[in-house]
Amino acid sequence: MRKYQQLVLLLISCLSVGILLMYKTENNRLKYVLKYVNFFGRNDAAVLRRLENGTKEDAPQAVLWRPLPVWQMIGDSFHAYSAYWMRNELVAGGEAHVLVVGKKGAVVDFRCSLNLLSGRSVQGKFRFQRDSIESLVDDKSSNFTSYHFFCQVSRDFGQPGSVSFTDITTTKSPVKLRLRNLKPTDKKSNSNVPAAPSRLPATVCVDLVGFNMTSKFARTENALLQFFLFHQAIGIENFLVYNYDELPEEVIHLLDRTNINLYGLPFNFPFRQTNGTLSRIRQLIHTDCLLRNVNHASFTLLLRPNELFFPNSRFSVDQAKGSVQQQLRHFSSETTRFELATMSVCFDERKKLLPDNVQYDPERRSPYKTLLNRLELPPAQLLASTTEVELSLSTGFVHRYVDCEHVGSDGLHDWRNAVREDFMEHINVLRNEVDLLI
Repeated sequence: MRKYQQLVLLLISCLSVGILLMYKTENNRLKYVLKYVNFFGRNDAAVLRRLENGTKEDAPQAVLWRPLPVWQMIGDSFHAYSAYWMRNELVAGGEAHVLVVGKKGAVVDFRCSLNLLSGRSVQGKFRFQRDSIESLVDDKSSNFTSYHFFCQVSRDFGQPGSVSFTDITTTKSPVKLRLRNLKPTDKKSNSNVPAAPSRLPATVCVDLVGFNMTSKFARTENALLQFFLFHQAIGIENFLVYNYDELPEEVIHLLDRTNINLYGLPFNFPFRQTNGTLSRIRQLIHTDCLLRNVNHASFTLLLRPNELFFPNSRFSVDQAKGSVQQQLRHFSSETTRFELATMSVCFDERKKLLPDNVQYDPERRSPYKTLLNRLELPPAQLLASTTEVELSLSTGFVHRYVDCEHVGSDGLHDWRNAVREDFMEHINVLRNEVDLLI
């Protein structure tokens, strides 16, 4: 009998040791998960909100793509992309602002009218101006010129739904363009004091027109996916994608499982595109991006998919202390453009996450400036503003991922050496959040 009792005690001891080992193993696994996902802190909310939850949140910004822009002929030599209605703030009337390209050397001679929502048509005063970039870029191989067409009225007739242009040189019938209504801002543009904080989100406009879709980066779907996930991690969920059809279907499918909102915009450009014309096309997209986000975003920036924006904090709709918006409040409201330093980082498709690419070429310069745009001024002043501030590396910067022939050569530097320790910790937090989603 005593032998049986000892055997039972031995079995119970072995079972207890087994349960203890199982508990220890599960406890270690739980600690590993909690290292990245704190169920009692912010990281949990930041990550889990971006995981698939079966239903997508209602998108209040769904009007960002309406009316859908498309290049359409408004005369034998001219094409219009998008049209905006801007009512005057201090006096009666307003004007339609239309983004146009025309054949080089073509005569600009149009009549215009505004078609009111009430059904009435009102004759307007036509004027035009060449885009400012035309005086900066001398591209003899180009066969087009960028314009801004305007149709003005000096009285308040009501809100127009569309604008019509008639090319007098061809005497053809008028061509109607739907208008996107830009509401006047309540901010005082003549004050040196920054306007009251906006409760609007930030957006990113994605340039797939000038992006090389045959590059190593473009062929890596995981890298394209990370472009959206990293910007979502800093607080951006609305993306306006120009030339949307170029985005791979698999990337779109994966993003559909998140709370990211993609707004696809076509870009059927009517003229031949060359390396020399890319800067002018980018300027046109930038202008449309600014106007399209008026009334719907506090900040916006135009990026290609191989460019990641790393601010030292997140964007916050409620202007939380330390947020990007709050940090830039001390700049005058007249300052609408913040230039971001850009590093050409060598891309290695074997790296799982983009920040793991640490070498950059200091001699390789970006062909254009990357600007963070603040949308506080009225639209006309926003486009005319030339006030620009260069932000320090401690505030934010952009990584532009490029193909490098000799990774590891003496001419390459480690970008982490130029980043403060607390900033680097912030980037690592973003990295770990995206790592859980890949």
